[in-house]
Amino acid sequence: MKIRRLHTLHEGELLVQQHKYTPNELTQQIPNYINTNMPQQQAEFYAGLSYLPLAILDNKGRPWVSILVAKSMNDSSVGIKVSDNNEMNIVAQMNHLDPFIRILKQTDLNIKNKRTLFAGVGVDFSNRRRNKLSGIITAASVDSAGQLSLSLKSDEHLGNCPKYITIRSLEPCLRQAEVSLDQFDLCTSKLPASCKETINQASSVFLATKHVPDDETSIDEQRDMGLNHRGGAPGFVRVYEDIEKDADGEECISIYLVLPDYSGNRFYQSLGNIQTNKQVGLAIPDFNNGNMLYVTGEAENLFDEDAEELMPRVSLLTRIRVTGAVFIQQGLNLCMVSDEQLSPYNPPVKYLRQELEQMGHLSQPSIGSDQPLNAKLVSTQKLTESVSTFTFQLSEFIDAPAPGGFGVFDFSGILNSGYSHMNEVNPQMVNEDYIRTWTLSNAPSFDIERKKFTPVNQVSVTVKRKIGGLISNFLHDDAMVHSQGAAQAMELQFKGTGVGFSCFTDTPESLRPNVPSKMLWIAGGVGITPFMSMWDGILNVTSVFPKGEESLSTDIVLLFSGRDDDLGLLRHFLSRINSLTDSIGIRIFAYQSIGVEASKAQDAHDLLIREFPNSPLHIEQRRIRNSDFENIGNLMDREVFLCGPETLMKLAQESLSSLGGDQLKLHQESYFF
Repeated sequence: MKIRRLHTLHEGELLVQQHKYTPNELTQQIPNYINTNMPQQQAEFYAGLSYLPLAILDNKGRPWVSILVAKSMNDSSVGIKVSDNNEMNIVAQMNHLDPFIRILKQTDLNIKNKRTLFAGVGVDFSNRRRNKLSGIITAASVDSAGQLSLSLKSDEHLGNCPKYITIRSLEPCLRQAEVSLDQFDLCTSKLPASCKETINQASSVFLATKHVPDDETSIDEQRDMGLNHRGGAPGFVRVYEDIEKDADGEECISIYLVLPDYSGNRFYQSLGNIQTNKQVGLAIPDFNNGNMLYVTGEAENLFDEDAEELMPRVSLLTRIRVTGAVFIQQGLNLCMVSDEQLSPYNPPVKYLRQELEQMGHLSQPSIGSDQPLNAKLVSTQKLTESVSTFTFQLSEFIDAPAPGGFGVFDFSGILNSGYSHMNEVNPQMVNEDYIRTWTLSNAPSFDIERKKFTPVNQVSVTVKRKIGGLISNFLHDDAMVHSQGAAQAMELQFKGTGVGFSCFTDTPESLRPNVPSKMLWIAGGVGITPFMSMWDGILNVTSVFPKGEESLSTDIVLLFSGRDDDLGLLRHFLSRINSLTDSIGIRIFAYQSIGVEASKAQDAHDLLIREFPNSPLHIEQRRIRNSDFENIGNLMDREVFLCGPETLMKLAQESLSSLGGDQLKLHQESYFF
């Protein structure tokens, strides 16, 4: 049987490379990186593996992926052996429920002139080493005990970088496999919750593709498979379901998996295969419990605006419509015997547009402009050693979101340095999009006649300098330069605004916006920024409706947890405390934890007490506790607004749940979007 001697880039690979600006010199060199003969170091690598992800095609030509466990504590015959001439023999203990076994039982390897294709990717999760191979299956058998014997002949071998691979230690173990979902031939119903949980926890999946032209007129024509590891932070694979119509016009449920593309070697083999043949396979393991989700489906690559429409801030993604799915509980005979260490290259999880919309985190383009506005830095105000407020002048007026809303700032025009494959000093730079979403910490004035907040052409954000943070450090450092008389102010793009977290509720046109009559605000550190604009919004409305039926009336308890000089952020609330009307009340309970610079923390504490001696401020120099929530008056009558770091969010949620359960109306904000 003829074995291909050199990988030739096909039209799908070339199209994606061109679209993503792969340099011509790299495109020309790609075939030279793919070895026909297996390098000795790769042969030794495969022979030392105790598990090997492998992909094959079923009798419909659909790819399926499984993880073959090639090590046994009591059977020395189980393992991987590599011999000369690119031949590999695998003996693995598997369960009969695995789609891989089902397919092999369908496959006749003796059909003349037929290449039974396979693809594999060897991954050593203990050290992030990875190599790919592909070729043909020359022999296969499965005995009654489920032991698989497989003979492979490979003709493509490629080493891969360690990016996005989670470090974990795995050992063979014997599990009791059980099928809980079997839609091998056709997936027609929603995925059970257990399948979605497996998808949401995954930081490692395996994607199989193929380049097999639909017109199989020549056995000499290039045809092969590819299998690769895809990794990211847990949740990087998104899933959604849609109601569509089938060929007969009947409504049916379609399941989609979405994988954003991360910066890689720019070969685009997997995505190139998808451009020419949409059939793919995906294996999603849960190494915590051995559950395995096997999927086959039809994929498409979405670029630029199409990608952005489905998943904001992503310029290339792969969407898979599931056509077959098998879920096997405890289907993987591997046990994790260590903690997991996520790759430092993992970018933050990107969410689908519909998810962001449901959470209230979807930004809208600026009103009255088809293009992003320019935002020029015009002033800075230092609030603490690490937190400053930055005010930007916009090139046009915008309809401001309700207080508590956010703005989207694009720094790519002044910071983007182009493609980089690896960056050991700052791994996050590899997938940096230079876009930041920050709460707008100022509130616009209020128009008494229109009973709306007025359009603005200035927006302010209060940002904390983050250790190692690219944008926050640039903003603080560059703003300092400008404040010292730089010739040209910082100017970037302002992409739009949105509201997901606000105490102001929509009302009919004839009525002013309203707020709850009793509120509990819980903030941690710079998480106080949305409350700064809410507070200003309340005071701005009150200033035009000081008395009468249309005046605002609310009673606020603010719990603030901060470190060292974070107390200085409370000055924003205390500075206008003497101008309050009788209908607005606020009490502030601050909890100051002391870090390494105790003197600075004490100075911030003493200064605030001296500045506002008769204010409704109570400070304790300790961490916030569960008991602090118990002492809040009229807790069950208050709407709760919570924004802060994960530790505070978790503490507050647990405490409030024990006190009020589902009866409390809780609004939460986070930093992820």
